[in-house]
Amino acid sequence: MLRTGKCPACGAVVGHVDVQDMPVHLSGLPHLKGVSYLCPICHTILGVGVDPMALKQDTVNEIVKQLRR
Repeated sequence: MLRTGKCPACGAVVGHVDVQDMPVHLSGLPHLKGVSYLCPICHTILGVGVDPMALKQDTVNEIVKQLRR
């Protein structure tokens, strides 16, 4: 069963979210690629996180780099 929630800003039922690139800055660490999850109606940010696809690619690239040494 699919469960949906309501946007805290506009009250619309959220059946999906729009995803947008957003840089993530952590103190003392290199910048990470992030994403924000937006209400598709009013575009309020519902959450932010590290981009899982970019993190996966960065991990693969680093492993290949180390193996080539």
